[in-house]
Amino acid sequence: MHVLHRIMGTLGTYYFDGNSFQTATAVYTNATLTTLAPDGYYAGSGVVRQQLNGILLSASSCSQCLVSCDSSVQVSIANTRGWFDANINVGNDTGVVVVYAYLGASIPDGIIAYFNNLPYKRLTCNDNHNGVTLVDGSGSTVDYAGIGSQNNVPTYVGATNNALVSTSPHTNINEYELISGTYTQTGATRTITVVNSQVGTASSGSPTYTMVIPKNIVNKDVVNLQIFGPLSGTLFRWEITCPQSLVAFKGSTLGSTTACGTNDQDYYFVRNATGTTPPFTIDTNTLPEIGNFVFDQADGSTYLNDTSTLKYFSIPGGVSLGIRNGVIVSSQICSGGAGRTAYASSVNGVFNDVCSGSPVANQTYYHDGNGVLPVVSDVVYSASSGALPLPTGYYYLGGTSPNRIYIIVGANGVVSTVGNC
Repeated sequence: MHVLHRIMGTLGTYYFDGNSFQTATAVYTNATLTTLAPDGYYAGSGVVRQQLNGILLSASSCSQCLVSCDSSVQVSIANTRGWFDANINVGNDTGVVVVYAYLGASIPDGIIAYFNNLPYKRLTCNDNHNGVTLVDGSGSTVDYAGIGSQNNVPTYVGATNNALVSTSPHTNINEYELISGTYTQTGATRTITVVNSQVGTASSGSPTYTMVIPKNIVNKDVVNLQIFGPLSGTLFRWEITCPQSLVAFKGSTLGSTTACGTNDQDYYFVRNATGTTPPFTIDTNTLPEIGNFVFDQADGSTYLNDTSTLKYFSIPGGVSLGIRNGVIVSSQICSGGAGRTAYASSVNGVFNDVCSGSPVANQTYYHDGNGVLPVVSDVVYSASSGALPLPTGYYYLGGTSPNRIYIIVGANGVVSTVGNC
């Protein structure tokens, strides 16, 4: 049994059978599902359906029920509690949808998102483990907010407030639905229960949180975002991106020590954000930092080292990162010399070999810089150990005329020029 909030543009409380409005067979006027609602059009959960002869027909998108991705929403309701439901049209592109949310300096709120009937409520923030400490309801430090809660319950973040758990359950919470960009009270109420494991608030202050939703299905285009505000005076602000690519980088395989490795593995991370009012300021780092979620799949579906055992991997620049439960928790200089990044190149030659001939980047070499490809002043090697600097000459890295990329390597394997031809 679920509550439906809208009929023919007029708010009202209705009930439907099944687990979702999209799959329900009928709408009723009573909670016991014994009295069919009048025939007509009903909307909710991002769709509109016609009931005809007591049977719900196929669903179609409800434009009034949806906001578009790349939208920002701000809510500040004094002395009011609420459950706030929003449906966001994220289109037919694939990638990752990122939610950035500020959930108040003194009143913690719960947040959970659904896409393709799967819940998402894992949250990190800028400087998590590097000045910001996230704690659950019992005061224990957690690697990310939501680490201990069950699938279909929200994660409560923001600033710590003991009343969140101590006064639970919270009764007579008004329900709101985001319609035409405004949260509108539906007339229904609910009871909200909060336990310690659902909490991941900051021990001091309140950062902007980051949530990743893998959007790897073309024909699914709605993300449902729910905010739970069981305490009076709730304030929350959020923005949601359209599907985008995670930031790709090279790193070494996971290990149990901070030793430098060969950076030849493909990994991905999502940037965090700062600010209290949308649009939030998105970080610009090109390599992961403490507090970033890291993934081993480009679609964000699998977190790197999603276990409670601390592992390490190196990245360009001779840095070793500690990762646990999918989030970076430490950063240090890797031991045993600078980590080196693998890249593809031709063998050495002269200018005409790379710009006039048909060069092939079929060799694996290594460089000690910070980027995917070597830049001026990097040292390039034929071995990951750094024992064999490349001989002088021109090296083709990729591309086609007139945008072929090449480097000139000078004495001791140092790159003197990066050019195009």
